[in-house]
Amino acid sequence: MQPIHLNKERRALLRVAGAMSAAACAFALLPASASAQEWPTKPVRIVIATAAGSSGDTVARLLAPKLEALWKHPVIVENKPGAGGALGTGYAINAGDGHTLLLGTQSSLLPKFTTKNLSYDPQVDLIPVYKVINYQLVIAANAPTAQKAKTLAELVALSKSMPNGVFFGGSGQTSIFNLTMGLLNKQLGIKYAPVDFNNIGAMNLAVLRDDAQFLVNTPSSIKGYIDNGQLKPLAAINAERYPNFPDVPTLAEATGYKGYIPLLWAGIFAPKGTPTPVVDKIGRDFATLLADAETKKAIETRLTGSVVRSSPATFTKEVNDEMAVWKDLFSTMNFKPE
Repeated sequence: MQPIHLNKERRALLRVAGAMSAAACAFALLPASASAQEWPTKPVRIVIATAAGSSGDTVARLLAPKLEALWKHPVIVENKPGAGGALGTGYAINAGDGHTLLLGTQSSLLPKFTTKNLSYDPQVDLIPVYKVINYQLVIAANAPTAQKAKTLAELVALSKSMPNGVFFGGSGQTSIFNLTMGLLNKQLGIKYAPVDFNNIGAMNLAVLRDDAQFLVNTPSSIKGYIDNGQLKPLAAINAERYPNFPDVPTLAEATGYKGYIPLLWAGIFAPKGTPTPVVDKIGRDFATLLADAETKKAIETRLTGSVVRSSPATFTKEVNDEMAVWKDLFSTMNFKPE
C-alpha cells in the first residue's frame, strides 16, 4: 500500500475538524443533569474578541460578578483581540470545555465574508444565545462641515456639489462603521470617499482636523466633541430618536430613509454542540439578570445603548436576517476576501 501524503492545507483542515469534533464531544459527555439545570459545574469563561477597555469588554466585566452570584462559579473575562475579531471567535469555538462563551458583535460574524480560508463558519459554529445590548450609533459631521450642511439631507446635497465629494472618517474597509455607512449609502447617496485609520481615536481626531468631514460612531465615543460643538450629530441610526439626544432626528426623519437599519449590538454566543437545554438555561439566566433595573441602568449608562429582551430563538433569527443583508452588501461591493 502506498503511503498517504497530506498537503499543508489538508492537514490544517483536519486539525480544525478535530478541534470542532473535540468541542462537540466535550459537550456531549456532560452528564444529563449538568447539561441543564446544574450547569455550570466549573468556572465559566466569557471570551471578548477585542482589547481590554472596549465596549464589549466593559459589558462583560459589568456582568461577570452578577453571573458569578447567579451561577455559583467564577466567571472569567478573557480578551482575545486580533484579526478583526476572527481570532477570539475561533478561540471560543474551539475551546471544547463546555464552559466557554463568546460575547460577540457583528465583528464575530463578518469574517465569513471578509477573511479568505476562514477555518470556521460563524453561522454554523456559533449558537446565538442572547442579545445583550443595542448600542446607539449616529452619523456626525465636524463643525466646519455642519456650518455648510446643518442636516443630513444638506450633507448629501453638499457632497454632490463638490467635484470630489466629501471624505468619510473610517476604521477600515471591513469595520462595522465603514460597512454601516456603505449599507446606508445605497439609499442615502452621499458622494464620499473613505479615509481609514488604525483606531477609533485616530479616526475621531482626523474628522476634528477636517482631514475627513463626517463619520459614523457611538455617541459615547464622541460625546465630549458633541458637547463642545466640534462634532454635530446629523442622524440617529435607529428607528426612534435616542432619549439622551432628543434633538437628533432618525434617518427616516432626516432623509426619508426607508431601508434596512443596521444596529450595532453585542450578544452571547455558545459554541456549536452546546446542548439545547444548556443554551436555553443560559438564555433564561441572562434574561433574569438583565431584567434587574440596577443592572440594566448600569450597562445603559456606561455604554449609551439599550438593553433588550431576547432569547436563543429571537437572537438566532436576528443574526440570520442580518447576515443575509451583509451578504448582499458584499456581493454588490464585489468584495474579495483577503
